Amino acid sequence: MFVLLPNYLYCVFAYLMEKRYFRLLIFCLSVSVLASCVKDKDDEERSPYCAITAFSVGSIITYVTTTDAAGNNIVTRRVVSGNDIPFSIDQQASTITSVNALPNWISLNKVVPVFTSYGNVYLVIDGAYYGITSGTDSIDVSEPRTLACISTDGGYEKKYTLAINKKVDASDMIAWERLSVADLQLEGSHRALMLSAMYQDVNGADSLVRRMFVFSNNAVGNPQVTSTTERSQATTWTEPTELTGAEGVIDCNSITVHKGKLYAVDQEGKLYSSTEKEKGMVWTKVADAQLQRLLGSDGLNLYGYDGTEILGTQDMNTWIGAGQADLSMLPSTSTYSYYYTSKTNADLTTAMMGGISEGNTAYGVSWYKMTSAVNEYNQPWSYIQVSGDNTHGLPHFQELSTIYYGGNLYTMGRRALSDGTFKFDGFYCSTDNGIAWHLQSEKWLLPTDLNANAGPASVVLIGETLYLVQSGGAVWRGAIK
Repeated sequence: MFVLLPNYLYCVFAYLMEKRYFRLLIFCLSVSVLASCVKDKDDEERSPYCAITAFSVGSIITYVTTTDAAGNNIVTRRVVSGNDIPFSIDQQASTITSVNALPNWISLNKVVPVFTSYGNVYLVIDGAYYGITSGTDSIDVSEPRTLACISTDGGYEKKYTLAINKKVDASDMIAWERLSVADLQLEGSHRALMLSAMYQDVNGADSLVRRMFVFSNNAVGNPQVTSTTERSQATTWTEPTELTGAEGVIDCNSITVHKGKLYAVDQEGKLYSSTEKEKGMVWTKVADAQLQRLLGSDGLNLYGYDGTEILGTQDMNTWIGAGQADLSMLPSTSTYSYYYTSKTNADLTTAMMGGISEGNTAYGVSWYKMTSAVNEYNQPWSYIQVSGDNTHGLPHFQELSTIYYGGNLYTMGRRALSDGTFKFDGFYCSTDNGIAWHLQSEKWLLPTDLNANAGPASVVLIGETLYLVQSGGAVWRGAIK
């Protein structure tokens, strides 16, 4: 192979020949020329200039049609968070695959991919290339698809097979198992809650502990608590213990979870808190707030009612008005509260609360609120009016127990019959923040051996597992399949 050099390089040759470096120069030039002439095909396919390095999807919204007890078709809106759908990228096999199988009912025809890549990403269908913008464009992934990543200079291309797996059988069925729990003692009405706490283990790694509490009054009327952890799966419980530390008597019905702690008021309206480590047994006064009861949390503020208005606080010292309308419709028993962050604005939160109110004997009550972390868009709490054309208000049961799962609210409770007995209808679901509620008659079913006449029951969700606790000590564990 001969190489033509510019004129100025011949001067360099002459100099090197005089210095006897000619052989070294020829060796270096040969290596350079060969390197420029040889292009390994495998290197091209694995070029870092075209690779998808991270992949996820946005939340997937699906509308599912079910049938209620009367045979009517009910359309519910279900949301699966993209954070709950991990993916695996195999660069060698050129595949992008969901780690876990998603529920059978989920719709994959409008999925928004979120990715990081070297180069531009395209959806390839029948040889045609369609550009995709991460986090914006939706694609149909109801069957495996081909994604192509092309380097920005157009010189390299790498193709991936994208597949999202779904379960074959119908999902959201609850498989209930009644547990033999000898140390759970529970009589009368109670309040069940779950609290998460993060600790560091001996190696400095984060460790999550999720504890379920059941608060009630003992035989002499004093508040007590028993609890279990997610690790034990409700097979072992702490011995029922009276609450200590409060100057007055803690109102069990007012206990609320807020920012990793339990909060409650006593009969004088003073505010107390307890932690997971204290197992809800020991309570510390945090404010002389003069509240009649607590209402809930939106993740930023703790809310209570002082008899004249709804008040909210972030520091437990300064309380700000958060609503003065429809106060007779505030929940007084069976209170629940949940919140979620907007998918389009991380600073915006939608909060929901509800329960049973003395001001409405036909339905339970539902409230909602929009909150901004930067105080640019804070609304007061608003009561959701149950108008005449809405025949699907929150049921007015003897007791309500409510959870938040998959973007929806689910509630259950006992209905009093005319003959003095009780019955459980089943779970009611709301897909619109508590406006309308529909009985679930196909998949979200209660245990067949749950007897409403045995006493009230409460449900708690920990991950994908439901725990149902009934007065008298019966406990069921339900896996959402």
